[in-house]
Amino acid sequence: MGSVLASRLVAEQHTVTVIEKDASICTRLFEEVGVVAVCGDATSPQVLEAAGVASADVAAGVLARDPENLAFAMLVRSMSPARIMVRMLDTSYREAYRLAGVKELVAEAEVVVAKMTTAIDFPQVAGSLPLGDGDTVLFELALPLRARVAGQTVAQVRAMEGFPRECIFIGMVDPQGRAALPDGSTVLKAGHTIILVARRAQLAEAVSFLTAEPVGTTGAAALAATLRKVDFLAPLNPEELETVARGAEHLQWPAGTELFRQGDAGESFYVVLAGEVQLRDTGGQAVATVKPGGFFGELALLTGEPRTATAVTATACELAAVGREDFRSVVMANPGVALEMSRILGERLSRAQGGKAPTKRWGLFGR
Repeated sequence: MGSVLASRLVAEQHTVTVIEKDASICTRLFEEVGVVAVCGDATSPQVLEAAGVASADVAAGVLARDPENLAFAMLVRSMSPARIMVRMLDTSYREAYRLAGVKELVAEAEVVVAKMTTAIDFPQVAGSLPLGDGDTVLFELALPLRARVAGQTVAQVRAMEGFPRECIFIGMVDPQGRAALPDGSTVLKAGHTIILVARRAQLAEAVSFLTAEPVGTTGAAALAATLRKVDFLAPLNPEELETVARGAEHLQWPAGTELFRQGDAGESFYVVLAGEVQLRDTGGQAVATVKPGGFFGELALLTGEPRTATAVTATACELAAVGREDFRSVVMANPGVALEMSRILGERLSRAQGGKAPTKRWGLFGR
């Protein structure tokens, strides 16, 4: 931890001196990080004096044991006006540190446990940090592409019934990693990451509210309604469509994700629920753009031939992926449906090829 902390401080243009017993580590830190490294015991007054603790602005104790960190803190307090920060491993030392004048404690176990329990309870949360006594949590949340709050301003969302009053928006990060500080007029955008602070007791309510989809657009029935618009699936009855929808995998990918490459086996076809996907030729040129409600990859799935194009997300996307087995289990159970689907596909390909009979190039436009 000391090495990582020193490296970060040097990168942020701080002047850093490290005290370390192991001479080989001192040499490595000097050569690789560029810090002044004093070889010695950080609980020795002579070593602290040699390291220049009297003129330090901050003294950070990240030793391996609390008794050593406590001794370090007490010695620094007697020798320097520096702010003292300490890594606390055992929380039973909290009062001892307080009596030693240490006001800035990093309770390592509490931070790790809080982050892990938050990740377990809320898998949608990308990262979290407990604040104060742990009753308040700073957290990151990727806004789903079909979230009902997408397109609303911060002020509008905060005014909605059911949104926790003590949940505060403090940051927005776009898919390229650019951060901005929001105000009431900032629009929440699907695919972006929002940074918030909330009471831990209200975290579940906040996550549920922000990730909820519009009423009536969830579940297999909603996907079945989308699949009903796919021309070659028209012969399937509502029950069969819903069976296909239940077996579909819901995927969310940032812009620039390669879904499959030209020449890959066709194990699934995709329906675009939100965002846009580009189909590219061998040279990387876009030959088609698939928008919400559109689909691609079905011909390679049905014919067993390799993909004839590369599919890449042009924007952050939400997709439904229908696998070969789920699809065929429904279609092949009804030979009449399979024949009708073949006829529709043949007509579509014939039209695309200018009225000519379909050839083996069923992968037209990357499909």
